[in-house]
Amino acid sequence: MQRKNKYKQLTFESRKLIERYLDEGKSFSRIALDLDVSPSTVHREVKRNKRFEGVSKSRSAEANDCAHSKRCRNKYLCTTSFVPTHKCSKRLCKRCDIHDCIDLCESYEKRVCKTTSTSPLVCNSCAHFSRCKLERYRYCAKSAQVSTRERNSLSRQGFDLSEAEVKYLVRVVREGFKKGQSVHHIFCSNEMPCSERTFYRLVENQSIPIIGIELAKKKKYKVRKSAKRSPLRQKGFYKGREYKDFLDLPLSKRSVVTEVDTIWGTKRDTKCILSLHRVDLHFQIYLLLSVRSADEVVKALDWLEMCAGARFAEFFGLLLADRGSEFDKYADIERSLFCPHVQRTSIYYADPSRPSQRGSGEKNHVEFRKVVPKGTSLENMTPSVLAEITSHVNSTIRLGCGDTTPMQLAQMCLPRELLESLGLSLISPNEVISAPGILYKP
Repeated sequence: MQRKNKYKQLTFESRKLIERYLDEGKSFSRIALDLDVSPSTVHREVKRNKRFEGVSKSRSAEANDCAHSKRCRNKYLCTTSFVPTHKCSKRLCKRCDIHDCIDLCESYEKRVCKTTSTSPLVCNSCAHFSRCKLERYRYCAKSAQVSTRERNSLSRQGFDLSEAEVKYLVRVVREGFKKGQSVHHIFCSNEMPCSERTFYRLVENQSIPIIGIELAKKKKYKVRKSAKRSPLRQKGFYKGREYKDFLDLPLSKRSVVTEVDTIWGTKRDTKCILSLHRVDLHFQIYLLLSVRSADEVVKALDWLEMCAGARFAEFFGLLLADRGSEFDKYADIERSLFCPHVQRTSIYYADPSRPSQRGSGEKNHVEFRKVVPKGTSLENMTPSVLAEITSHVNSTIRLGCGDTTPMQLAQMCLPRELLESLGLSLISPNEVISAPGILYKP
């Protein structure tokens, strides 16, 4: 008969039933039949959770626990170690109240109880329990339940890593930190002895010699201060291009949106970087602008259209920007370089002070800031250096990409000629650098 509760743990109710049946003297097979489990399950349960009850202190109990006690007739064992007394001439050694024959007899063999050495392993139904001088055991459902809980809790404590595995884990993680790599990137590009989640628990519990401050920090945002400013644009400037209009577009079109933004260096810099982030691919493009102005943004998009050719609208046909003045010339942004009367893209604008509406692009700035920290001057930045930084940023393994890199996704969706024109290439996982002061030195 097939058992329904196969591989399930015994409950407290089952343990109470085992205790009652053992008190009644039933066999393991009979107990297992009523519980619908294997007899070996009952045998392991009793053997594992039986409770030691010591020996009986009754005066009527047989004090000698030798297996040959009943038929033993040895006398004068004490003469080999002590001077015999007058009492020893008429008594058996097992009855002596002066010396313990167990310590003197070479034939001593400890008596083993058949009840505790074989099934049922406990003395629940034994009639001689109260006066037995042998080791006694009982099965109690309440104590068995407590022992099981403690054993299960103890088995889940600590971590299952050898000393060599811990040293390897620490070495690989620290080597990745020196290059500025994230924990997720390190675990995806190396064979690690534990999971990423386990690693964070070990750091939190201080179980490995890596402190929390060594981990890559999350990007911090300044609290925005509200300031009264006179309107720079006429009312209705964004009509038909607001974020609510963007949400009215079909989902199939919104899924391939490219979020655009500009990245600044210091206040004294004239150069800045135009950021284009393809949300579905997590793919990032950085273009260097000589001046932060609307004309420079149009020129950068014109150059990108020359690289992409007639398929520009297919790759960057929908843009979502903030309301910075550099994106004000939406008519020039949308018109094609080759055919001015043809629309190459459509641009929409997020609501003021709502970076969450372009959350993917804002979050991806973290990867750039790992290499070029905030406050670093961009005056010495060149297109070739920026292309190298872009390659490293896009070669970082991302959880959102299915543990692959944005560059690998881009190689499947974008033409090779476009990536080569941008100067982008795939970097080996162990060669990815996300630390400041290596790829760019201001």
